[in-house]
This record gives sequence, C-alpha cells and structure tokens, in this order.
Amino acid sequence: MKAALLVIDIQRYYLEVGHEEKLARAGALVARTNELIDFFHDKALPVVKVQVVHKADGSTWNQTMRPHWTGQLMQGTLTEGTWEAEPHPELHGRPSDIVVTKTRSSAFIRTNLENILQEHGADMVVLTGFSTNRCVGLTAVDAWERDFKVILAGDAILGTSLTDADLMLDYLRSAFEISPVSNAEVKKLLTGEEGRSER
Repeated sequence: MKAALLVIDIQRYYLEVGHEEKLARAGALVARTNELIDFFHDKALPVVKVQVVHKADGSTWNQTMRPHWTGQLMQGTLTEGTWEAEPHPELHGRPSDIVVTKTRSSAFIRTNLENILQEHGADMVVLTGFSTNRCVGLTAVDAWERDFKVILAGDAILGTSLTDADLMLDYLRSAFEISPVSNAEVKKLLTGEEGRSER
C-alpha cells in the first residue's frame, strides 16, 4: 500500500482565534503535524495540504453561512486574500506539497482530491489537522467510502472541543473501525508497509 498525508485546515483563523481550551493545544497540533510532514517528505510520499478558502462574493458559502451574507467580508469566513485563510506560519512545507482548496467540511466534496490520490498511486490516507469532529472526521468517512485505508493520526488532530472530538472518535470507531493511532505507530506502520512492498 502507498500512503498520502492529508493535512487538513491548519490555517491561521482556526488555530489563532477561539476559546482557551483549543488555543492551548494548537501549538502541539502544529508540531505533531510537522513531525509527520517531515516523515512523509523523507520517505518521498505525497503530502496534500487541504485548506478552506471562500470567494469574496459569498458564492461558495454553505447553508449555515448563507443567511448571514451582508455583501461584505465577515470575520471567520476564511475568505480568499485574508489572513484568516493563510496556512499557519509554523507549518512545514516543500514545493512538492499538493494544495487542495475546499469550501465544505469534507476534503472530497467539490474537489479533485480523489483523482490526485489515484494519480499518485495512494490507496491509504493518513489524516491530520483540524477539526476532529468536523472536517477531519468527515474526510475520514468519505475516504473510507471511497475504499481508501484510513489512518487517523491521533497525536496530530484537534477538535473544536475535547467533548465534541471524543463523540466523533467514538462514531468513527463504532461505525467504521477507524481508531486514532500515535505518530510513532503511523511511522512504524508505514515503514512496515514499505518493507513488505519492496520484497
């Protein structure tokens, strides 16, 4: 099997604005995500950075957002060209990293992510990022439904709250047998997969 790393919504607004419980854990999320990004770079495996970016005219807003459209930019909408939509400044990267822009929670909705993974021969995805209970969790479900093996990097995900994150993790375990694993376990698994594929 060949894995691709999906780095989901490690963006300034999500990690710099909000309640203290989340903000206190943001630094660890970036550091542990960087650990996996560096590992995938070292192994010459694809790194896909998924980001939310909405058009300035509000045309890409979802059903929850649309009723609040006033014709002007609003905070928290991660609009193109604003600081909110920028990647977190400490996130590691290389020119070879693939960027996928989305406007919905799942990284597969209205994007070419599935084609990108297929073009790179990836049949396994390792998920990192924000938030466990929404974008990461829904991407995990959609990856599973598309027959990708899903590995949830438990050290490198963060929920909007611990309670909401735990609810999503319980759902992923019970409905899809997807359980979070540590960064060390991710590395061990991928090193083992590489070893078997070379024989």
